[in-house]
Amino acid sequence: MSRRKEAETPRQPSQIAILRYLRIHGPAARIDIGTATGLSPATVTSLTADLMAQGLVQESQGTANGNATGNGGGNGGSTRGRPKVLLDLVPNAACVIGVKITINLIEIALGNFKGEIECSSEHSINTRDLDENGLVTTLIGLIEEFITRHKDFSARPPVGISLAVQGVCDSNSGEIIWSPALRHRNIALAKALGERFGGIVQMSNDANCIATAISQNTNLHRGGDFAVIMLGYGIGMGLVLNGSVYNGDFGTAAEFGHTKYQPDGPLCNCGRRGCLEAYIGDYAILRDARGLIDLPDTNSLHPSEEQMMDLVARARAGDQDLADLFHHAGKVLGYGIANLIALLGPKQIFITGSGARAYDMMEPELMRGLEQAQVPELRRGPEITHLAWDKDLALQGAIGQSLLRHDENMFQATTAN
Repeated sequence: MSRRKEAETPRQPSQIAILRYLRIHGPAARIDIGTATGLSPATVTSLTADLMAQGLVQESQGTANGNATGNGGGNGGSTRGRPKVLLDLVPNAACVIGVKITINLIEIALGNFKGEIECSSEHSINTRDLDENGLVTTLIGLIEEFITRHKDFSARPPVGISLAVQGVCDSNSGEIIWSPALRHRNIALAKALGERFGGIVQMSNDANCIATAISQNTNLHRGGDFAVIMLGYGIGMGLVLNGSVYNGDFGTAAEFGHTKYQPDGPLCNCGRRGCLEAYIGDYAILRDARGLIDLPDTNSLHPSEEQMMDLVARARAGDQDLADLFHHAGKVLGYGIANLIALLGPKQIFITGSGARAYDMMEPELMRGLEQAQVPELRRGPEITHLAWDKDLALQGAIGQSLLRHDENMFQATTAN
């Protein structure tokens, strides 16, 4: 690259690209960073020197993460002679707070600059008893207590807070439009938390946060556009297009669970009829199960994991009527996926969430429903992957989203100064 072209290389976007590459791939050699980002060796050397001077990047010697791409795949241990000098993010360069709000549970985690969760806490709270002021006051108190208790993990205040919320959120305004965890609608959280703690406060539904976590893990996806369908109390979806989570102009895109399967079908918890969620969500399956067998008189609108696992166990033990509920849920999901493929054609679709506990019973009918609904010419893809719900990725994704925003804001502030 000529000196003129070197000078024309935008420094801030290129530095952000380097930070994000290191956050996803771990320690990497300069040559591998350059290959992956398309930057020349001289540019990588110059930009990383700046990042090191800012205390964001540090050198180390060892073996690069096997996920790294580019020449040699970042495998510093396979070359002869001296090991490559690797670059890595400085963990304590900044920290962020992730908050997850679900029915009667609030979880808080602290993430370092590399995106690793340093510590976390869970709080059982009757969330549906909280109005807007009660929710804001509760969250502020819990976050203040959490920061005070875990000061040893960071000498600096958090640079951002990201909330993963069960339900429909406006990511532009930072407002909860509707959530099964709350009785009230249109609750503004981001502004209040920003005024109390400073930094950038953002909000997404939990499925979008899971999509972010997957996008930052090359063991889970292989590039390209993908969708994450989250089964559970309701049905959510996170959509990643061109490497970024897609929220739409109004901040509430990809509400897959509220697309329609049948006009005038069963009542969905959103208040409308015939949504996919009204057939597949936990509360929908429990509702239909009550019409088939005698069940304890418990809260059918908010089924527990124990209730749902009991239904799954009975279905697997030979209760054909209950098994048919899961089979039908799979068929409905297959029709929904056929629509998704026809509209967007993602390279990969992940199915995950606590509601995927019965995926083995849903999958055959899912594939059959997909075949029935799909245009034959579209049957070449995408790959459909069941991602076991052995690790909740929503908090991890919330932390990842906060760091992505912090990277941009950090360099914008530097330019303004």
